[in-house]
Amino acid sequence: MIKYYKITGGPLNTNTYLVYAGDSGVVVDPGVHPSNIVRVVKRLGLSRIHLVIATHGHFDHVFYAGGVSRIYETKVLVHELDSDLLVRSRFLAEDFYGDALELPGSLEFVKGDTVLRISEDLEIRVLHTPGHTRGSLCFLIGDLLITGDTLFKGTVGRTDFPESSAKDMRNSLVKLAKLPGDYVVLPGHGDITTLEYERRTNPYLKDLIRD
Repeated sequence: MIKYYKITGGPLNTNTYLVYAGDSGVVVDPGVHPSNIVRVVKRLGLSRIHLVIATHGHFDHVFYAGGVSRIYETKVLVHELDSDLLVRSRFLAEDFYGDALELPGSLEFVKGDTVLRISEDLEIRVLHTPGHTRGSLCFLIGDLLITGDTLFKGTVGRTDFPESSAKDMRNSLVKLAKLPGDYVVLPGHGDITTLEYERRTNPYLKDLIRD
C-alpha cells in the first residue's frame, strides 16, 4: 500500500513529501531542512530512501536535494531541461534560505514520460508537464498525483517566469484533466485536494474540460 507524509517548510512554505511502501520510499521536492526529513523517516520506520525526485528545478523545491541525497546515499532525479535552474539561482536561493547550498553529487535526468520501478511495491509514472518551467514533472504513484507547481487546489502554477510558458501549461493541464479516474493531488504548495474535485471546481480545469 502506497502512503505519504507531507512536511511543509522553507521560506516559501514548500510541501516536501515522503512517499513510501513498506519500509522504503522516496523524497519528493526537498525544500525543507534535511533534519526534518530525517526525523520523519525515523518516525515512519523507513529503512531505505531509494531516490530524491524533483517536480521542477526552482530552488524552493530542490534547495536541500544535495544534502538529503548525501545522507541517504542516493541519486537526485530531475528533468534535463531544469537541470541548471538551481545553479543559476544559487545566490538568490542562499539569500532566501540563509544557508549554504549543497549541490547534488549524483544527478539522474529524465527526458519525458517514463516509468520508474523503484522497488517491488513502489512504481512511479513520470509525466512531463511543462508550463511553470520547461522541465516540470508530475508523478503518479498508486492513487497519488504529485503536481509540484503545475496544479494547486483551486488554481495553477505561475507562467510569468523566463522559463515558463502559458501555452505549455494549458497543454499540461489538459493532460492531467484527461487522466482516467481520480487521484489524491499532492501539490507543491498549499492544501491537498483530489483530481476530480479540481475537474469540477478549479476554473482553469473546468474551462479546459468545456473546450
